[in-house]
Amino acid sequence: MEVTSEALEQPMAPEVIAFDVLGTLFSLAALEPLAVAAGGDESTPELWFSRLVGDGCALTAAREYQPFRDVAKASLRSVLPRSKAAARDKVVAGLAKLDPFPDAAPAMGRVVMSARVMIISNASVESTRKLLARGRLDAFVDSVVSAEDVRQWKPGSDPYAFAADAQGVPLERMAMVSAHPWDILGARKAGLVTGWCNRTGGVMPAPFGRADVTGRNLLEVVERLLVLRGGG
Repeated sequence: MEVTSEALEQPMAPEVIAFDVLGTLFSLAALEPLAVAAGGDESTPELWFSRLVGDGCALTAAREYQPFRDVAKASLRSVLPRSKAAARDKVVAGLAKLDPFPDAAPAMGRVVMSARVMIISNASVESTRKLLARGRLDAFVDSVVSAEDVRQWKPGSDPYAFAADAQGVPLERMAMVSAHPWDILGARKAGLVTGWCNRTGGVMPAPFGRADVTGRNLLEVVERLLVLRGGG
């Protein structure tokens, strides 16, 4: 039976807060010069990421699984069909050299004062751990869960459920923090508390419902999650 945070009258402060990685903890800005060199422009990384997520969602809907890197390479070729393979490979390789947003470390540091931190990513565990270490965020993280663990991409429910089980907490005592509405939707439907980092001042798509808390940056989001006092 599916349980959602909507089933709780008021969500409780989480014991574990999970973070998304690309676009949430780490900026895609470092990919811009690589994309330009490959024949794109400064908007190409965001366009590519949107295509990549769309392809991953399609695979999930079709109950198919392909590794993140394979889908990333294929989606970039769709976005830059006339570029040379070597140039595209440099863009994909750039995912391992992203810089964290300035609010990432303060937010994660705030969480570890009251709760545990974990990562739920569509990318592999190995690449995610390396990126976290490069950004000096790894010391905050208790564990990393990947779509490869359950062979299903977010926003399918399995990665979220697997993460809660790995941490030994009920779904309703884990929160998902993400900058992506589709991730918030998936986590909410899986039964997690949700925190949307609305960096751009956008609007959550109406069919997706609402996040339990929303903030303009990661620190604001986690502060609001940690003071929840509901009990259902």
